[in-house]
Amino acid sequence: MRALVLQGPDALPQLTTVPVPVPGPGEVRVDLRAAALNRRDLWITRGQYPGIRFPSILGSDGAGVVAAVGEGVDAARVGAEVVINPSIAWGDEEAFQGPAFEILGLPRAGTLAESVVVPAENLFARPAHLDWVQAAAWPLAGLTAWRALMTRGAARRGDRVLVTGVGGGAASFAFQFAVAHGFEAAVTSGAEEKLAVAQAAGATWAVSYRDPQWVKTLQRAVPGGFQVIVDSAGGPGFADLVKLLAPGGRLVFFGGTAGAWPVINPAHLFYKQANVLGSTMGSPREFAAMLDFVTAKALLPAVDGVFGLDEADAAFGRLAEGSQHGKVVFDLTR
Repeated sequence: MRALVLQGPDALPQLTTVPVPVPGPGEVRVDLRAAALNRRDLWITRGQYPGIRFPSILGSDGAGVVAAVGEGVDAARVGAEVVINPSIAWGDEEAFQGPAFEILGLPRAGTLAESVVVPAENLFARPAHLDWVQAAAWPLAGLTAWRALMTRGAARRGDRVLVTGVGGGAASFAFQFAVAHGFEAAVTSGAEEKLAVAQAAGATWAVSYRDPQWVKTLQRAVPGGFQVIVDSAGGPGFADLVKLLAPGGRLVFFGGTAGAWPVINPAHLFYKQANVLGSTMGSPREFAAMLDFVTAKALLPAVDGVFGLDEADAAFGRLAEGSQHGKVVFDLTR
């Protein structure tokens, strides 16, 4: 089969031919129809991720058809159209992942290939309203956004929600979920075109974090503050987000692309009875809940670009630009 294989450090995966994987006990082989990129894949190619090994097939997001099953898996599942939950071996606790937890695409071979082997328990039915490209866009970023907003952030009716860095995968999904739930939603971005897209999609407030007055702008617009803030950047702006929390507010973060936090005034947290909460991926229950909501609301993901496996350089380049709005997806039927 064809696969994008990462052969060494500081390089992009190269299209090559590898053996078709064989499912072991409790596993299935999925012949993929589409797969999507995440920033995790980009960090791995740059050597900025723990546990990198070579050769590796990256990719956490995928959708396709069950082609073969291993021992202990019902053969009737062959032919099923599925979406893959990339959160492998979450464990028994909903509150946190167990010691065997891993994300599909490293160390286990991932979805940037024509076939992938995964545990049978990680397969979920493809929502009928989604085509293959759309279905492949949801898994990692959708699950991350769902847990951050709905579980860790405990967003509920009447809440005001702020999502930073809208335009990328997880941030855009968190914003989309907030609007679909009927929450008043604000977004930040450094790109005016991304702010305009968010406003057209239902953002009540949209501000550029490049504006030195962006915090004061939101403080004037939302004097009571935000009950939930979802952030994936960290960095110097994190202290400003603390200032924007409502009393009892929840600031949830799942990334640190902008670096370490600055000094935070403790009074901005304890006096408000505020909560700062870390979040990573999500459980099978949360993945199911996310897909159920996507189906019930007939939500469609924003897809920025669709590429063939032979266009890996262009696909990774588009992700590296940081200007995309939505997911970068490989169509494996090409």
